[in-house]
Amino acid sequence: MKKTAIMVVGLFCGSWLMGANYVVDASHSSVEFSVKHLSVSNVKGSFGDFSGSFELDGKVIKALQGEAKVASINTNSDGRDKHLNQSDFFDVKKFPKATLSLIKHDGDKLEANVTMKGITKKVDFKVSLNGPIKHPKTGKDIVALSLEGKLNRKDFGIGADTGNAMISDNVDIKIELEAAEQ
Repeated sequence: MKKTAIMVVGLFCGSWLMGANYVVDASHSSVEFSVKHLSVSNVKGSFGDFSGSFELDGKVIKALQGEAKVASINTNSDGRDKHLNQSDFFDVKKFPKATLSLIKHDGDKLEANVTMKGITKKVDFKVSLNGPIKHPKTGKDIVALSLEGKLNRKDFGIGADTGNAMISDNVDIKIELEAAEQ
């Protein structure tokens, strides 16, 4: 009996120590950005087609992978969106997706590799984690991640010939993810 109890406790603790895997629910999530236009106003945009997953061990993010289809960009201007997909900006024909992958998570700081136009750079994010809670209908654990960071678009070759006075080099990134345990 004692041996069985030890095995049960070991199996429970072993699965807990491995962490929990979560898949992003895109219908309750967003990938957004903001840039200054003519140094006076903020132009906001988002990517509508994205996916992701992550692994949590308690409140520590152990793995994080995300992908956005660049052609799904939306800045509330069809003409601007078409231009952003051209070779001088995102070059969607050659580079159809942007990706994010975890380097390190420590408290409210997260480092990730961001890849756009075939160029990978480290980007720092402020992160907050909410949950888990039990979904009232599915019974699955639900968590939410909020990531806020800043990157330089020219580091990725995006609009390299467009001056900072026209469109700011710095781009604010805000990613809100709700995910269900798998």
